[in-house]
Amino acid sequence: MSQRNRKEIILAALEKNPNLDVEDLVKRMKKSEKLIKEKLLARLERGCLCCLMGVSFVLLYFFLSVQNEFLIITGAALIAIGIAFLVSYFVGRRMLAQEILAEQQNMKQE
Repeated sequence: MSQRNRKEIILAALEKNPNLDVEDLVKRMKKSEKLIKEKLLARLERGCLCCLMGVSFVLLYFFLSVQNEFLIITGAALIAIGIAFLVSYFVGRRMLAQEILAEQQNMKQE
């Protein structure tokens, strides 16, 4: 939603109801962002998925008769990407613990 449209909506709402709380209206109009916890869980999910796919590609290379270099290279790359997502999740969880708690308390108050 553009800035101009937001202003028009706020002005129209104020014309209809001059006692309207503008801050509350602006807060409700904001695009809902994902919570920090949801973002971290998405990283965990992506990390597990990439690692699993990477391991399966490597296992395909070694245990099946599919001796294609593409499988081993792709598998190693997916494992590395998965590990990066997992490290990002665990480091983020530790670093953002206070923000996550504050966000949860804020959600309970609303």
